[in-house]
Amino acid sequence: MKEFDKKQIELINSWHTLSVESVDPYMAFMAEWIAFNAICYNLYYEKAIKERANIDRSKSKLNKLNQRFNPSIDIEVQNAKVTGTAEKWSVDLSLPERLYISVSANYTEDIIFDEFVKDNHNWYANNPTDLFNEFKLALKKEDRFFIINMAKSQHYNFKNDIKEMANKNIIILCEENNLKTIKNVLYQIRCNIFHGEKIPGDINDDKIVKSALPLLNFIVTNLIEIHKINKTP
Repeated sequence: MKEFDKKQIELINSWHTLSVESVDPYMAFMAEWIAFNAICYNLYYEKAIKERANIDRSKSKLNKLNQRFNPSIDIEVQNAKVTGTAEKWSVDLSLPERLYISVSANYTEDIIFDEFVKDNHNWYANNPTDLFNEFKLALKKEDRFFIINMAKSQHYNFKNDIKEMANKNIIILCEENNLKTIKNVLYQIRCNIFHGEKIPGDINDDKIVKSALPLLNFIVTNLIEIHKINKTP
């Protein structure tokens, strides 16, 4: 089991305590999420360093390439050059338009939460179902249960196929009481709050955040106990 140092323990418990003592559900949710994020980061950040390819827009002729790919076609590479080191390397392509791609190891936040689900789904299976049921009901729309990804809200229409919208990450379903589902929905609520898409005082937004907070608190409290984060080393 990975240990937490004194500073990490103080940080996590400070945010967790702030969440428990806060009377504002939005501040409480954000504080608890910071504690949760800190726990997951310490446990899994090494696994979250992955190679990522990025297009260098200053060197690539994307406008011309986009025109060439409409309609879609296959383009043969006229010239290619790969340079760099083990830490960072690049691929320079001529199509004949230039496409310059750099590859380097970067921290990818989503991975730490995926690893959290892998390690903790078993104990979560014993969670109080009343917390999930209250949370699920707060997300009810007609006869389905989900939260909208506000970054893609322009593509949301309840008349559209629910499964298709879920596959495109326009909505996140909350219909199965498992840790993967809970992580996905809580993360989307976090994104909607942090990116300015939730309004304190809005009846629906307040209901969602208030119902999500006990479940997030349940998860953080258990992680603190499992990893003995409440004990000073």
